Parts: sequence; structure tokens; C-alpha cells
Amino acid sequence: MWRIILLSIPVFLMSAVGTIGQTPTPNARSASPEAVAIPANTIKWVQVRPGQETSALWGDRRVGPYGSFNRFAAGFEDRPHYHSRDLHSVVITGTFVVQNGSGPVQELGPGSYGFMPGGTVHTHSCKSGVPCVIFVQQDGPGDSVPVEASR
Repeated sequence: MWRIILLSIPVFLMSAVGTIGQTPTPNARSASPEAVAIPANTIKWVQVRPGQETSALWGDRRVGPYGSFNRFAAGFEDRPHYHSRDLHSVVITGTFVVQNGSGPVQELGPGSYGFMPGGTVHTHSCKSGVPCVIFVQQDGPGDSVPVEASR
């Protein structure tokens, strides 16, 4: 019996070493039965509130992980709020203005990346002149929790 176990060890090690450096299998979220390409002129926008629209790219922000575009009217100003989960964003068009708590105001132009840790109170706006489109992604349901000015 020991002879069988000892002879099996090299086979096990060779198979394990053979997997090093291989491309990992995509996780379930990124695995798709077919490729997806959405031309910009076919994106369906839904109004969230005056001055803000959204377009789901994958997932459903109400129940789980998602990715979407958010479009804000030029001159839009949001109230202080936070998100329960970390939020990643990339500015596509316009100048997106963000302020985390009492930190400095930052202007983010096209191609800029933002990361907002869950629970971080912030405000954002879209400079006048050009609407802002940002890509956002969260690993769980999305929310926007308003914060009273006294917090």
C-alpha cells in the first residue's frame, strides 16, 4: 500500500506543477454564454430623478453586483449621501466634481477613476456645459443613502 502511495506522489506533483502559470478560469460574474457589445446609440436610459439617468450594462443594482452608466445633466448637484458598499467609477464624458466629507473638491475629467469606500459621506456634481456620463460598478446591491447636514 505504501508503495502505491509513494508512486502516486510524483504524479500528483507533476499535475499540480502543470497548473502553475495557467490562465485562471473566469469567475461566474464575468463568464458569459456569449460576447456582449452595446453600441452607444442603442443604450436604454431610465430616469432615476430629475437630472440623473442610468443604464444597466450587467446585473441588477437592486439585488446584487452590477455595472452601469450614470448620466447627469450639466449643472447637476447631488445632496450629501453615502453608499453601503464600495463603489468604483470611471468618468466617460464631462467634468465630474467630487468632495469626500470635508476633504478637498476634486474635478475629474474623462478617463478619471474614482473609488468611494462604502459608508463614505460625499457629494458630487457635474460642471455646467457638458453632461457627465460615468461608469459605476459595485460587488453587491447599490444604494444612495441621503445624509442630514448635521451628520
